[in-house]
Amino acid sequence: MGLLRLTVGDWARLPDERLARVFIAGPDELPYPGRAFRSGDQLVIERRDDTSGCVWAPWPAGPKTLSPAAAPNLGGPDEVTPPGAEAAGATRGEWLSGTATLMEREEPYLLEVELARGAVYRLRNQLATWRQLGLESTATLDGQVAEATRLFSRAATRQAEPDACLPLAEQALAAAADASLLLVSLYAKQAMAVRQAATPQLPTLLGFTARGPLGPAGEGPLPGAFNAVALPCAWSEIEASEGKRRWARADEQFAWAQQAGLRVCAGPLIEFHDRAIPDWAYLWEGDFDSLLSIVTSHVEAVVNRYRGRVQLWNVGGRINRRRVLGLSDEQRLQLVAGAVRAVREADPKAPVVLSIDQPWGEYLLEEPSDLAPIDFADALERADLGIAGFGLELNVGYTPDGSSARNPLDFSRLLDHWSMRLELPLLLSITTPSASGPDALASPKLSVPGGGVDPRAQADWATRCLPMLLAKNCVQVVVWNAHRDDHAHYYPHSGLLDAGGDPKPVLEELRRVREAHLV
Repeated sequence: MGLLRLTVGDWARLPDERLARVFIAGPDELPYPGRAFRSGDQLVIERRDDTSGCVWAPWPAGPKTLSPAAAPNLGGPDEVTPPGAEAAGATRGEWLSGTATLMEREEPYLLEVELARGAVYRLRNQLATWRQLGLESTATLDGQVAEATRLFSRAATRQAEPDACLPLAEQALAAAADASLLLVSLYAKQAMAVRQAATPQLPTLLGFTARGPLGPAGEGPLPGAFNAVALPCAWSEIEASEGKRRWARADEQFAWAQQAGLRVCAGPLIEFHDRAIPDWAYLWEGDFDSLLSIVTSHVEAVVNRYRGRVQLWNVGGRINRRRVLGLSDEQRLQLVAGAVRAVREADPKAPVVLSIDQPWGEYLLEEPSDLAPIDFADALERADLGIAGFGLELNVGYTPDGSSARNPLDFSRLLDHWSMRLELPLLLSITTPSASGPDALASPKLSVPGGGVDPRAQADWATRCLPMLLAKNCVQVVVWNAHRDDHAHYYPHSGLLDAGGDPKPVLEELRRVREAHLV
């Protein structure tokens, strides 16, 4: 049994809700099973072994969220307020922040200092990596990195004086966060400029997942912001009763997409989620051969009906999750492989992708598995099924069935890791909330942790992260994984249209990015 102890200087920043999301991860940033709890003024993390690891904790270290009175002082994505000079009313948004690698020892670590150490280390390491690839830094960025380093150094050398050390550590975290945002902005601009020098309008697909009514084809705010649309073709909707397929909704969506001139990504045809599996399918739970047969039958029916109208088939969604139909990891892999073969046989021309949920593996804390998220993708890629790429679901800012808000540099490292490991293109399904309150039409299982979540914050997330994602050569499709809040949906407040059917600010940000960079 391993125990890692850290003294927390300010427990107000780590209430019970955040404490429940603390974990230790290995070098691959995948969480080790265990539990975190408070003992006096210490954070204690208990796990099965005593290997070294990084502690990850939700912490107010992210971008500044401004009160309405202070909002006019917020500049563009390149304008970063120096540490200690934040606008009145500004607070720090929550990021899942990580320490550097820690080994077990008798003397407890100081959490704030170790979080600052991790933030500064990752910032400096990413800057050095991108410089080797040709990034041209600026005096402003270099100054902010130096300031974050200086503040951390002062905090680390004064740990015997908590009253002096803790403010310095918090200032180092803030400075590292600001520098990270500036670094991501510079990288996105320069990488995009290199790509657009050869191809002024990139062929990357930018779409949204259509759930619910779409309105008159070619009208409204959606078509102009996108060049693609994802049509789920959910098994639970098409075949709610065994053997009785209803195509009306899907037919309407395909007709809308065709008239709007959008490319179509169909699927996930099979999604390992209770909302996407028809109730009657559970009658066959435990009978794998029958499950394989009925899944293949659904896939074949969809492909045969819409073949020639689909540019990309997303055959399987959340293939790394095991909460439905009692399937083991091996059975899930076999079922997905069978579905892929069925699609390739019915439509040999359109490329096929598969989607992974929570690629950082947050679910492993509650759903232990011998396979990491990327291992599922690697096993299927090695099976030589003709898979053209893999999708990553990044539903950011939700718990328990989503990914925590993180430093944009973490997203960059994630994509680089998957791209280098698999050497295949990536499809990203992304969304983030525009509010944190109740959402009667969303799943009651989900919540939006942290504060400062509003429509402007949702748009700001897209402004900061989307250009960086699109600048990656490995990213060929980006889909906003939500549509509208006035129709049944899964992730609270995630849509492009609000509960009144009106566009949110994020839609204009997506439109601006598409017009600037994409066909």
